[in-house]
Formats: sequence, structure tokens, C-alpha cells
Amino acid sequence: MIPFSPFAFDATFHKPDHFASGDNFFEPGVRWQTCRWKELCLGLKFENKGTIKKPIVLLSVYGGKELDEGFLDSLVKEIRYRYNLDLDLSDYYSQFKNDKVLGQIIKKWWGMRPGHANSLYEYLMR
Repeated sequence: MIPFSPFAFDATFHKPDHFASGDNFFEPGVRWQTCRWKELCLGLKFENKGTIKKPIVLLSVYGGKELDEGFLDSLVKEIRYRYNLDLDLSDYYSQFKNDKVLGQIIKKWWGMRPGHANSLYEYLMR
């Protein structure tokens, strides 16, 4: 997957303040996550294969059986939505990068996306 640039992999995929649960594991550059999609239990592995300016995220999907192209396309579409991989932050950055308060935060978290891997129900249940 190629997210919209700039994209900070670690800051996007690792948010320890978001009610940590036992269904995922993170180390710099890699996130493992369980997922239920279209009645199938899956294991997902996200790997950072790019840079902030030229991002590439390698997604490996483990499902216990061969998954067809339509299934995988719909899963990728959902992941792109949940992690805001298509979010264009350029207007926000250009408008606030020199702000006294926000400028420092933007510099520190350059390329980070808001989002949550789980559904609203899963998020609220944690």
C-alpha cells in the first residue's frame, strides 16, 4: 500500500494511549494485528518499507485459507479508511506549520495520521 505523503508509519500504527489490548503487537517498523473481516478471523502484519516522503506499507494477510482478490481488495480499502492512509494533510501543514503552539506538534508528529484499526464498537468496548 502506498499512503499519501508525508506518512509516519510508527506514529500512525502505534498509539499506546488508545486502550491497549492483547490482539496486537508493535515494534518499530512492524505491527501485527488480529482482525475479523467478512466473517473470517485474520492475522495482519504491517511493515514499513518506505520513508516519510516516499511511504510504502507492506501488508501480509494470514487467514488459514486462500483469500480471493475481491476479498483482499475490500480489506485493503477498509484498512486505508481506518488508518487514514489517503488523508492529505498538506493544507493543514501549510496553514499551521508556523503556529507558535501547533508548529512544534506538527514538527514532532510529521506524517502521523489519526485513526483506529477497530470499528467504533470495538473501540468503545475497550
